[in-house]
This record gives sequence, C-alpha cells and structure tokens, in this order.
Amino acid sequence: MRFLREISGAPGAPGWTAALVLMCGLCAAARADDDFIVYSPHVTQGQSEVELRGYTYSDGRSSLDRSGAFELAVAHTFTSWWKAEVYAGEFNHDPMMGTHLAGQEFENIFQLAQPGEYWVDPGFVASYIHNRQAGVPDGVEFGPLLEKQTGHVIQRLNLIWQKDLGGEASGKYNFRSAYSAGYKIESALVPGIEAYYRPADDAHQVGPAFSGELHLGRGDELEYSTALLYGINHGAPDRTIIVRVAYEFF
Repeated sequence: MRFLREISGAPGAPGWTAALVLMCGLCAAARADDDFIVYSPHVTQGQSEVELRGYTYSDGRSSLDRSGAFELAVAHTFTSWWKAEVYAGEFNHDPMMGTHLAGQEFENIFQLAQPGEYWVDPGFVASYIHNRQAGVPDGVEFGPLLEKQTGHVIQRLNLIWQKDLGGEASGKYNFRSAYSAGYKIESALVPGIEAYYRPADDAHQVGPAFSGELHLGRGDELEYSTALLYGINHGAPDRTIIVRVAYEFF
C-alpha cells in the first residue's frame, strides 16, 4: 500500500500562518469529544489547515437544550499518506455552567491507497485525547475510513472504536459509526445527508447536509459543511445543528 511504500523521506512542515475565527454553538456532555464529522481518507501533501467546528442541541429536555461543543484545530499533511492535526482547544458549553476548556486531541489520518486503486478508497484514523476535567480519563480512538465516488455521488463511512486510558478507565471499547452521501453539483455545492450511530450515548441521528469548497486562488481553499440532524431514538437530542469551517493553504 501507498503509505508503506513512502514511509521514508517525509518532508518537514512549513511555518504556520493562522487566522482564528470565533463561533458559538456548543455541548454539555462529560467528554470534550465532538464526534459529528465524517472523515475523508484523502490527504493532500504539503497542505496546512486551520479548522473550527461545533454543534448545538435543541431539545425538550433542559439537560440537553442549548448545550453543545466547539473545537479549534491546526493541521499539516507531512507526506502523501499522513496528515497530523492538533486540537488546541476542545470546549464544552452548558447554559447553566457556561463554557469551559475540556481537553486537547492529537489526531492522525493515514491515506492507505491512491484514489481509485481499489473498489473503495481506504484510510485510517488514530487519535489520542487528553481530558482536563477531573475524573474523566484520557482516551484513544481508531478505525477505518472509507470513501467511494460513483459519478456525482460521494459516499463516506467511518467505523470508530474508542477506549479510555488510565486509572479511571472502564476497560471496554466503545463503537460508533458515521455515514454521509452527497451529490456533487459543483465543488462549492454538495447537498446530501449525514447519519450517526452512537450506541454508547444511546443516540442515533440523521438529517440533511450541505458542504463545499471555495477556491481562493494560489492553492488556498475555504471548506465548509453544515448539517441538521434529527434524533431517531429517544436517547438522541431532538435536533442537532452542526457547522464546520476550514481554511486550507500551502
């Protein structure tokens, strides 16, 4: 596979040029994890990224209503098969307790083959999560990332396992999955759906989504995505609004 053939000779990263954006929209969960994303297995060598994403709940239960989370991250793709991302701040928000820093995360995405080399494009994600909340253990996440494009239709499927680490850890693995399908009208407009299966939270959700890339010239891009998810079981929030923005540059 491609990443094994190129494991030597990874180039260094360029210096960072960061522009930060402020956003409110936010989570009362005990963990800082913002799992509302469907990863692509594709990476672009030499590309850097500043990303902001978050979500907010709307629900008849006061324990969930208007709670949410947001995250700020920077990333760089060091090779043709490895992208590293650091979540400098993962913040939780609760209407009663306000906003607080919940932790940081170091995430790696590995592209395992050339696009079109197999019937589906494979990748892998591996992350370490550091939690700053008392009594909440650190953790790791890992799992395959799959993508398939047929004509204008792009489908992605993520299968992720999570395990707590340290003295507070339960010792068991938690599983979740995420799926998206979109119809690429043009690069700036891809309507579709997103669906999330989260048995550890007893929450399963699905709803419409829009995404796209705006080309800014000189290789710079502004990538966006948004979704409105509806809970399809009692444990899920009634509605979840998701917004993601990433500035990509060389």
